[in-house]
Amino acid sequence: MPKILAKFLDYLRSDKFFRLILVVFVIEAVWIAVSAAYPQAFDENYHFGLIKVYSHYWLPFLSHQPPHADAYGAVAREPSYFYHYIMSFPYRFIELFTKSQIIQVIILRLINVAMFAWGLTLFRKILLRVGSSKALTNLVLMLFILIPIVPQLAGQISYDNLMIPLTALSILYCFKIMDEIRSKKLSIYHTALFLGLCFMTSVVKYAFLPIFAAMLLFLIVLSIYVYKKNLKFFFIQLGKSWRKQKLITKIIIPLVIIIPFGLFAQRDLVNLVEYHSIKPSCQKVLSVKQCLAYSPWAYNYRNHIKIEAGLASFSNPIIYPFQWLYWMWYRLFFAVNGPKAHFKNYPPLPLPSAAALVLFIAGIVALIKWWRKIFAGNLYLTLLLAVVAGYCLALIGQGYFTYRYTAVLENMNGRYLLPILVLLAAIFGQALSVAFRKMQNRKIVFAMVALFLFLEGGGVLTFIIRSDSTWDINNKAVVKVNNTARKVVKKVVVSGYKEYSTRLWFFD
Repeated sequence: MPKILAKFLDYLRSDKFFRLILVVFVIEAVWIAVSAAYPQAFDENYHFGLIKVYSHYWLPFLSHQPPHADAYGAVAREPSYFYHYIMSFPYRFIELFTKSQIIQVIILRLINVAMFAWGLTLFRKILLRVGSSKALTNLVLMLFILIPIVPQLAGQISYDNLMIPLTALSILYCFKIMDEIRSKKLSIYHTALFLGLCFMTSVVKYAFLPIFAAMLLFLIVLSIYVYKKNLKFFFIQLGKSWRKQKLITKIIIPLVIIIPFGLFAQRDLVNLVEYHSIKPSCQKVLSVKQCLAYSPWAYNYRNHIKIEAGLASFSNPIIYPFQWLYWMWYRLFFAVNGPKAHFKNYPPLPLPSAAALVLFIAGIVALIKWWRKIFAGNLYLTLLLAVVAGYCLALIGQGYFTYRYTAVLENMNGRYLLPILVLLAAIFGQALSVAFRKMQNRKIVFAMVALFLFLEGGGVLTFIIRSDSTWDINNKAVVKVNNTARKVVKKVVVSGYKEYSTRLWFFD
C-alpha cells in the first residue's frame, strides 16, 4: 500500500499530470463547443449579439445607442464591453468566409476554450508562487476542471473566459510589485503594466473592480508598512526607475497606462459623473420602451412593479448569505439548458457535489483552527484572502441590492465564483496540508478519494448525463455521438435521480 501511495504522489506532482489536466480540460470544453446547441444558458446570445454589434465599429467608443441594439440594454454605457470589441475582429474575419451562424459560433467558442486554458497555466503559477506543492497545485486544478460549470462556461462565448486569465495575470503582476516593494527596488515598468492590465480587465468585466480595489489597497498598506515614515522614498525609487529606462520604454510606459485608463474612464468614470453609477440602470440611459426589449431588465422591472403593488415580500436578510452560499454551490454543479428550452436545469450529480461540500467545510474548519500557521509570513496567501473576501462581499452586496429591488433571488450563478475559486482552493489546500502535516499517507488517501468522487460525474460528464438530444446542435452525427456517450456514461457513473422531490433541493 505505501508503494502505491508513493507512486500516486509522484505522478500527481509531475508535469505529465498537469499536461493531462490541460488535455482533459480541452476535450471537455471542445465537446461542449462543438456539440451544445446555440445559444447556451450563460447569456451566450447576449455576448454573440454584442460581438456582431461591435463588428460595425473600428473603435470601441460609442457616442449613442447603436441601431437595433435595444435587446442588449444601454450598450453605449455598458462598462463591460472590451471582450465584445476584441472578439468582433475574429468574427469579422470568419464572416468573410462563411455566413453560417453555427460555424461562426463554434469557431468563436474554440477561441474561448483557448483563453480559459491560458488561464489554467497562469493559475498554476499563482498556486506555486504562494507555496503550494506541485502535488497540491495539480490536484486543485484537476478538481477545478471537473466542476461541471467550468467546461460548460469555457465551451461557449462569454466575457468570463477572458476575465479569468486576465485576473490571474494581474495577480501575478501584483506579486511582482509586492516583491519589489519589500526589496525596495521598485520598477516603474512593472507598476505601469499592473495598472494598465487592471484597467483593461475592468472593462472586460466590471466585476473585476473589487479584485482591483483589494490588490491596490493591499499594495498601499504594504508600502506604508515597508517605507513607514519615509514614504516619499517610494516615489523617489519610481523616479530613479524611470530615469534608467531606455527611450523606447519611456514611450511605451505612458501608453500602457493611458490607453487602458482611457477605455476605463470613457465608460466607468463618465457613468459615475453622469449617472452616479458605474453600471447605470437601463432606464437612466434609454426610454422604458427601449429597455423593455432587454429581457433581464424587463424581468426585474416587472418584479419591481409587483413589490410596489404589495404583491411580493422579502425573506429575512440574515438568511440571505446562506441562501447565496447554497445557490452558488448548487449552480457550480448543476446542468442547465439554454433559452430555447426555457433554461431547464437539473440538479447536481451526488458524488462530486457532495465531495465539494465536504472539502469546503473541511477547509473552513482547518482555516479557522490553523489560520496563524497558514498565513504566517506568507504575504502572497494573505493577498489571495483579501482578493477572495473583497470579491465575495461585492457579489453578495450586489446580489442583495438586486434582491431588494425584485424580491427574486438573482445574481447567484456559480460561474461568478470561477475567477477566485482556484484562489480559495489554494487557501483551503494550505489549511488542509497543515491539518494533515503529520499524516502523509492519510493526506494522499484523502486526495485519491476526492479525485475519485469528482471523476464520478464531474466536468462534462454532468452535461452528458443530464442532457438529451434537444441540448445538441442540429446535426445527426453530433446527436448520435452524444446519445452513445449518454448510454455509456450512465452505466459507469452514479447519477442519482434526474429530478428530486426532497426539500434538500430548494428549487422543487
